[in-house]
Amino acid sequence: MCGVAPKLIITDEDQSMRIGIEHVFPNTIHRLCMWHILMKLTEKVGATLKNSPDFHERFMSCVWGSETPNEFESKWCSIINDFGLDDNTWLQEKYELRRSWIPAYFTDFHLGGILRTTSRSESENAFFRHFTNRNLALIEFWVRFETALEEQRQKELQEDNVSLHTLPILKTCWSIESHGREVYTHEVFAEFQSQVLAARDYCHVKTITQIGELRTISISSNSGKARQVSFNTSTRETHCSCRMFESLGIICRHIIVVLKNEGCNEIPSQYVLHRWTKMAARHLAYDANGHELEGSSTCLPPVVKKLYAETCSNFGLALHVAKHSEEKMRYLHKAIGDAYTQLGQEGTVSEQSKVQEFESFVGTSFPTVINSHLPDVAKTKGSGKRLKRGSEQTVTQKEKR
Repeated sequence: MCGVAPKLIITDEDQSMRIGIEHVFPNTIHRLCMWHILMKLTEKVGATLKNSPDFHERFMSCVWGSETPNEFESKWCSIINDFGLDDNTWLQEKYELRRSWIPAYFTDFHLGGILRTTSRSESENAFFRHFTNRNLALIEFWVRFETALEEQRQKELQEDNVSLHTLPILKTCWSIESHGREVYTHEVFAEFQSQVLAARDYCHVKTITQIGELRTISISSNSGKARQVSFNTSTRETHCSCRMFESLGIICRHIIVVLKNEGCNEIPSQYVLHRWTKMAARHLAYDANGHELEGSSTCLPPVVKKLYAETCSNFGLALHVAKHSEEKMRYLHKAIGDAYTQLGQEGTVSEQSKVQEFESFVGTSFPTVINSHLPDVAKTKGSGKRLKRGSEQTVTQKEKR
């Protein structure tokens, strides 16, 4: 990681992992996986509450629905008292560790709405398990690993192509929804669109107060909670008490209502995270040594590989800019055609094939002719009885009895 420690690590409740992280990454936030904790809930609360819908509904609302530490602690104490769980040592231990796994204590840390459990790493393990296993030789593991990465890159390219060249259906006449469709990927826009619909159908302005340039708007919604949205009339900075943007990176329904009432037809640029946009994959990322962090598995020289990646990135950006204008598209089409013609006149350079790449990795050339010897024919008729499975032996013994 080029000497840069991760900002956050999510693990299960393994004590050795906790000690190791504290020692190696003292400034890194260590969070516990919520799935591993909640999975043990039914066996820890006893047979009476194990199948209680009321208990499960209130407990999940406490864990997932609490937006502030005070709200969580209040709900938690209410559940403990109402269901007589004061002597439950497991719940006491989890309450002491609440700052390590309850989302209400992580509202100030941007998690992208995804880092609550270890499910992403588990899904990656399951994905690569289809291609590799522990019995592979090093060269075979390397080849299969590269194949798995190429499949992931191919799927990413297909999704990028869909986002760039298709448009989701709008469900309102609000200009801010149309702007979100232009900048966000399809998956992120679906979440943003749900906030726009909620702003239209459920949110209402209750009170407006202003002190200087700071305007405070109280908004009611179907959740039953009144949200306080602060809006700076000069800088147009907006903040909502639900803190959805801080944790998810998408403006909430309450901010959308305020922006619409202020006449904003587009999402302010400071609230459009680049990682959620259609062009996020078109920009290159480099490590501290200037090497590209992600790229195809070609064996090009480092300088040529960097130029290759930058050219692909610039072409994607140019195509995105020119696609709405016939004149610009004709100019780009002519420029690419002229460049291709010029390169063809200069001759072609032999490209190293995949086989040659593997040979350079192994350090020897693969044989062109492989002579295989047929196995000796063995007579199987009358050579013995077939070995029976355990279930078949049990049936046979019962028949004998």
